[in-house]
Amino acid sequence: MVKTKWIIYTVIIGLIPFFIRTLITIFDKNGSINYWINESDIINFGLVLNLSVINELEDKDFEDKLWKTRNIGFSVVSLILLSSILAIVTYSDFKNNTDINRTAVKWCSFILATVNFIFTYSIYNRLNTLAR
Repeated sequence: MVKTKWIIYTVIIGLIPFFIRTLITIFDKNGSINYWINESDIINFGLVLNLSVINELEDKDFEDKLWKTRNIGFSVVSLILLSSILAIVTYSDFKNNTDINRTAVKWCSFILATVNFIFTYSIYNRLNTLAR
């Protein structure tokens, strides 16, 4: 049940900006893949995933306290990385800076979000197993 709630409340809600951007791209005559696959949406998805891990683990007591500390620590490091990339993207948008390689930022944020999804899935899979 823990994993099901995570999918509904975290994953689907974290993907709402992507779903909205998909609808806009479908109905917009000038919609492009660069608009559709936006790095800020991907980064925000990763941020939501990591915040859910911290929120879920912080209030629970585990026999293996080292496991809890490591996973919260990984989430914090991921939050710092993703927030830094988001700051770069936001700064680039604000200043209309073309020196930033947007393709590299997109791929980096996609890889980080994918790693965070797998990491978060493994956390909730373990929580689901412990809840039984």
